[in-house]
Order: sequence, then structure tokens, then C-alpha cells
Amino acid sequence: MAETTSVTMRLDSDDKRKAEQLFNSLGLNMTTAFTMFIKQSLMCEGLPFTVSLHNTPDDYFYSKSNLAHLERSIAQLRSGHAKAHDLIEEDDDE
Repeated sequence: MAETTSVTMRLDSDDKRKAEQLFNSLGLNMTTAFTMFIKQSLMCEGLPFTVSLHNTPDDYFYSKSNLAHLERSIAQLRSGHAKAHDLIEEDDDE
């Protein structure tokens, strides 16, 4: 097994609390999440995400507004207030 070492960093306390809540909801602790970040950075030999000065929107699916919509939809499903719809398939030839 590889030798381990400690890393110390400073982080805004509110950001730390939010990150811990996020990681906990994913079944991770802070150490595991940061280890995953380091491993991914090493694998891709860079940051495992795009860094930009432009205010380009992220993938809409993961936007805060869409995630909130999905959470409301899940709550409706769980409470029995959802409506089933049939899937309508179309031919690609048309």
C-alpha cells in the first residue's frame, strides 16, 4: 500500500459545510471526495472539469432550476400525485 500524507487547506466555513452536506448526500466524506478529485486530475493530466472566464451555462440537466424541478417531480411521484403518460415513438424516416 502506498504511503499516505496529510494535506491542510483553508476554506470558507460556509462552503465547507455545504460541501460536507453535498458529499454526505453522495455517500462520501470530504477526504474521499478530495481524493477522487486528485485521482481524476492525475488521470486526465489536468482539471477534471472546464475552467472558463465566460459565464457559459452548464449542462441544463444539472442546473439548479432543473434539479429543483426534478425534486418536485420526485416528491409528486412519492406522494401519489403524478400522472402516467404513454411514450409516443416516432419513426426516424419521416
